[in-house]
Parts: sequence; C-alpha cells; structure tokens
Amino acid sequence: MQVDLKDWLMRSFTEPRAVARELMALNLPNETRFQAMVLVVVMSAILGTLAQMVFTVITKLDLGELTSPLMVVGLQASLLLYGAFAMSFVGQRAGGSGSYSDALLLLTWIEFVLMIGQVIQVVLMVFFPISATIMSLLLVGLMFYLLVQFTMELHGFTNPLAVAVGVILTFLGSALIAGIVLVSTGLVQMPAAPMPS
Repeated sequence: MQVDLKDWLMRSFTEPRAVARELMALNLPNETRFQAMVLVVVMSAILGTLAQMVFTVITKLDLGELTSPLMVVGLQASLLLYGAFAMSFVGQRAGGSGSYSDALLLLTWIEFVLMIGQVIQVVLMVFFPISATIMSLLLVGLMFYLLVQFTMELHGFTNPLAVAVGVILTFLGSALIAGIVLVSTGLVQMPAAPMPS
C-alpha cells in the first residue's frame, strides 16, 4: 500500500475510520510502530517547548522555568503506552477484537495529527495570541473525535455514542487510579485540611 501522509492527514478529519483501517492494513512490525511513537513524541515535545517559549515572549507572562523536553517525552510516551493498553483492553472486555499493537499505532497517528495542529497553533500565536486558548480547545475536541472513531474501527464497534461514553469513563477511571497511585507513593501530596478556629 502506498503511504501518503498528506492524504491520510486530510482524510483524518473526513474519513477517520478509513484512515485507521488503512494504517492497520500496513501490518508494520512492532519495532517500527514503537520507533514511530518515539519519533512523534520527541517532535511533539520539542514543538511544545517552542510553543511555551513563544507564548512567554508574546504575552510577557512569567510562566516559570520551562518544562524539560526529556520529561515531556517520558510523560507523553508513558501516556501513549498506557493509552494503547486501555484502548485495547477495555475494548476487548466490551466485545471488541483490537490488538495492543494496532491501538499503539492509531494513538501514535492521533499524536501526529495533534502535533500538526500544534504547528498551526504556534504560527497563529505569533499574530493572534488569544488564538492559543481557542486552538487548544479545538485540539482537545479533535483528539476526542479521533479517539472515538479509531476505537470503533479498531474493535469493529458501530455505536459511536456507546464508544464515546466508554472513552470518557475509561479516562475518568484512569485519572482516578493515577491520582491514587501518585498520592499513595508520595509523589503528590494531599493538601492539609484546615484546622478549626
């Protein structure tokens, strides 16, 4: 199958399920899928750091020390690896048949699409700083839309509403578990309750 990134990128907005189907049909080796994930995550981290620098210069706001790109890479890679697990595991429990490797490939593509959105965001930020917030909201909406569509294609589901609810519940459940783990391991401290006067 001929790979046309521009065509896939454009059709991710209009035919996301077809794009997901074509991506999975490539049957890429697991090593290649992992390398693609690392490449996209590194590029996204660099772009995110650049966006933070541009926003600071334009708005004159002191956002504190820049987040280390290496830390961003580690965090995003961990989220993609876990997200692929959740996407495949929860879907399989609901009767789907998608694999972990395909889930990782689809999430990597979503990250790539969002990265292109970040490029547009940085460009717009130079001329219209207020657009940064609007663009961020649009990217979140795009991520949710693609996640629902790709999950449907991955597992062969046909009800977008049920998948959307499943995505939201999985996200909330994952956030709750992550919070419990972070607090229990001492990585995050709970605020102390105020003493009665």
